[in-house]
Amino acid sequence: MKKIAIVNRTNLKNYGSVLQCYALCEAVKKLGFESEIIWEQGNVSKNYDFRPHKIFMTALKLLTHPFLTIGVLKSMKEVKSKPVSEEKAQKFDAFVDDCITQRLFSKKELSQIAKGNEFAKFICGSDQVWCSTTMYVDPLMYLRFAPKAKRIAYAPSIGRDYIPTYNQRQMKKYISEIPYVSIREEEGKKIIKDLTGRDVPVVLDPTLLLTREDWVKLAKSEIQSNDKYAILYFLDEPEELNQKQIMKFLRNNHLSAFSIGQNFSNVEKAENIKCPSCGPKDFLSLIRDAEIVITDSYHGMLFSIIFGRKFWSVERAYQQYDQSSRQITILKKLGLESKYIIDCKDISMEEVDYVVVQQNIERLRKESLSYLKQAIVSEL
Repeated sequence: MKKIAIVNRTNLKNYGSVLQCYALCEAVKKLGFESEIIWEQGNVSKNYDFRPHKIFMTALKLLTHPFLTIGVLKSMKEVKSKPVSEEKAQKFDAFVDDCITQRLFSKKELSQIAKGNEFAKFICGSDQVWCSTTMYVDPLMYLRFAPKAKRIAYAPSIGRDYIPTYNQRQMKKYISEIPYVSIREEEGKKIIKDLTGRDVPVVLDPTLLLTREDWVKLAKSEIQSNDKYAILYFLDEPEELNQKQIMKFLRNNHLSAFSIGQNFSNVEKAENIKCPSCGPKDFLSLIRDAEIVITDSYHGMLFSIIFGRKFWSVERAYQQYDQSSRQITILKKLGLESKYIIDCKDISMEEVDYVVVQQNIERLRKESLSYLKQAIVSEL
């Protein structure tokens, strides 16, 4: 059986990042191949991607582009404002150990295995692995170590609505030299067309390549509630008015809540809002059993849809960059545009008709898996 390498990192303590890695591995297995995560040795952080070469190249870019320093400082401040508890880190590490097969290689070893016969193809993706405003256009995420014929990009996200001039030349070269390129958002499709002239397909995020039943098997947690509850999952702290509107909604509907992302600092906390340290399995379990999910997270939104929950996808444009394209793209494809909101005063307990939604998911899943299989079997 042919083995496929998924090139991505699993040490980030982000639910979407880790679960989409798992999903892409499982999707490849469903297509009849073995799969394994591979990544580069030498990370100096347990919870973040701080490889020495990456740090050096970032510092070099800042020397040549000093105007970027402010953005880097803002990003560092954001990371510092979102500390990872030891309990949460342990749960993430346990999930990776139990559910994902992975190996780490040196730079030299990566080149050697890429030229050998162990792996038939190498896939980069998904999530924001092609973030256009990064200080380090990571060669790993563009599979530069692998022979051109073995490279596949499945559903990477550019994460922004433009590519700054300081990254355009390098990204154009790297993307142009991957034979099979797909993208996750319509905005990214347009950007790649403008950058390279290539018309690439928009495919599903890996999490949607698996069924609800696939995810239910992983959804296990000791964190439970006897009350009906909402999930509040925000990657960035909501604006003060939205916080107050969400709290009013909870009171009016007699809901307790689990807050599993950024806590609300601009409103008085209700006693029935709990902030547990959640691992990936807790995350899945809590969303599966929630009455409603209110989130600015792309994957928080996707898992609400996968588990058939009431949900609201809140604009996440109050940080450095507007990232709404990834939410809007999939909501339009599924006929759920009305679930995307900017002002939380519009939140209600509105039901979602999942019959048509599931039909759309199944159709798009079939198309995406067909593309992925075609990319894998080409030139084998």
